[in-house]
Amino acid sequence: EQHLQNVQVTHDLQCEHTANELNKLGFTALPSKANFIFAKCEKIDGEKLYLELKSRGILVRHFKKAKISDFVRITIGTEEQMRTLIGRINQILEECC
Repeated sequence: EQHLQNVQVTHDLQCEHTANELNKLGFTALPSKANFIFAKCEKIDGEKLYLELKSRGILVRHFKKAKISDFVRITIGTEEQMRTLIGRINQILEECC
């Protein structure tokens, strides 16, 4: 049980850290208790971000439904995976915006 609590705390911290890093890049990240972050950025639409990340080897989820088409769903991974994600998003924003 202690192990599960440690995993949950680590996950929560990683989620919070990733949301904060996304906010610094101009994203709005919705509050989440799940294993993902639902986020959008005014600088780039959701589908374009999804396609750019996919072309760079990072998979996020994009939905084409009108009310959420600007969002991507980012699954929380390891610290290294999330650092890579933030780095690639930063590159994409520098290149296109």
